[in-house]
Amino acid sequence: MGEPVELAPDYYLSNFRALVDFVVARYEGLLSDRERRFYHDFRALELNSQRLYVRLLSRKGVPSSRGALFRLGKLNYVEIENLPLAAEQLVTADLLQRDPALALEEMLPLFSKAELQACSPVPLPKALKRPALELALLELHDEAPALRNALAAGETLLAVQAAEHFETFKLCFFGNLNQDLTDYVLRDLGMYRYENYPLDRKNLPFQSRAQIDRHLRYYDCLELLDGALEAGPEEILALAEQLPEVSDGDATLHRRLDRLRLTLARQLERLEALDAADRLYRACARPPARERRARIAVTRGDIDTGLALCGEILAAPHNEAEQVFAESFGYRTAKKAKQLGGWQPPERCKPPTETVVLPPAPDRVELLAAAYLELGSPSAEPDPFPHQCFYVENTLFNGVLGLYVWDILFSPVPGAFFNPFQVAPSDFRTGDFFLQRRVAFEQRLAELDVEHLARRVWRHYRQKYGVANPLVAWEALPEPLLQLALERIPADHWHRLFRRLLSDIGHHRNGLPDLILFPSSGGYELVEVKGPGDRLQQNQQRWLAYFARHQIPHRVLHVEWQQP
Repeated sequence: MGEPVELAPDYYLSNFRALVDFVVARYEGLLSDRERRFYHDFRALELNSQRLYVRLLSRKGVPSSRGALFRLGKLNYVEIENLPLAAEQLVTADLLQRDPALALEEMLPLFSKAELQACSPVPLPKALKRPALELALLELHDEAPALRNALAAGETLLAVQAAEHFETFKLCFFGNLNQDLTDYVLRDLGMYRYENYPLDRKNLPFQSRAQIDRHLRYYDCLELLDGALEAGPEEILALAEQLPEVSDGDATLHRRLDRLRLTLARQLERLEALDAADRLYRACARPPARERRARIAVTRGDIDTGLALCGEILAAPHNEAEQVFAESFGYRTAKKAKQLGGWQPPERCKPPTETVVLPPAPDRVELLAAAYLELGSPSAEPDPFPHQCFYVENTLFNGVLGLYVWDILFSPVPGAFFNPFQVAPSDFRTGDFFLQRRVAFEQRLAELDVEHLARRVWRHYRQKYGVANPLVAWEALPEPLLQLALERIPADHWHRLFRRLLSDIGHHRNGLPDLILFPSSGGYELVEVKGPGDRLQQNQQRWLAYFARHQIPHRVLHVEWQQP
């Protein structure tokens, strides 16, 4: 561990300025007049006013129709000198509003329960809980002006202005409105080192103002999601109508809108508004839209449509999970309807299985199984070169892939990188990840042999150690494990494993076996460990079936506890 990193008291201001400067440098032509004015007004402020504004903008405050509310007398920041003067300059710059006109219900949350009790024009029971107290005060209609005056006496209330403009800056920088300046803090603390990928203008995600506005509109709709889901079908459909149109080439917004429509449609299904749900699913280009439509059709007794949708999936599946669904659901539906035709029962994977009885211990069952496998057969002669077994789960093959395709992963694909603090390209967990880089990936896979793989992997291991990569868990890739894996696993096995991982990285990077065993005699074997009562998950079953099809050595080891 290195020395603890001590951040400057106003580290947040440096990070904020870096963010807005980054956006203006790359997107100034796409910003509105008000957004540009917001930037220049902020930059013209004295240092303490900048600090105060960023502090308040980063805090939640009390929401109101005038902006997030704060009490000046309750603010205390040791790094801000003359806080009232800093606030006054922000008021002059229209970045704060002093003592805005507020409804009483907007003022009450600013004050403590004791303060509300003290300012009440009439005595109220002290046992009242906060919500009941506020309700009782709001019901004193005739006394409302006196209460408002009593609360405001000696107080300066501040409402943050122009926060909506910063939303545009955040969107342009992060690509979403869910992140915040924490990423800078993690970098400054040394918790993350990021790859130095290019951020040239031609590859930036936003290329027009209309595109930015459509993303902002999407987030406006997302704010309404919970309310619509609770309200019912009419509100759900009304929200669906408000979703923005998508221009060609904006894969990010396509994905986001598909996820939102899938959520809306699934709730319509639960509410038995099946026609409306089906219409929304038709507007979705990604799984599981076709699966849900097939289920809806069969639920309504339209077997032909349900089977036709399963056939459509099998002809062009978006991913393996969708294909597995179509095979299983199509066969079961056809069998039940006595329309089997060409439908065949799905193949069932029966992996090689062994059951062992071990004494119970506090260690993880996978580590106990690894120790058992390293001992080999109890009846065998002592081996001067013992078996070696490592607990790897999803880290080994993902990690080697991440090292092998490092340069492709961080290549300047249009729209992949919004800012310098991304662990992965924005499309990493989507079906677009492989498609956008297909030519480069296919060429790299075609070049794969043992020597080429080892050379690239070791080069990136030495050059990039500690740099964030979504596939590489550095602490789980010790050199002895990596050395054995690159020596023992044949090139055609690496090729098969990499191809399946890349075909649907979002789903396939999970479910890999727990252990890799390197027998003393050579070769390797993948071992999935199941403790008492544990069962294979679907993604694990799909990996085991893939191993069987491609002669990749594997087995399932069931562990039972030795009875006392």
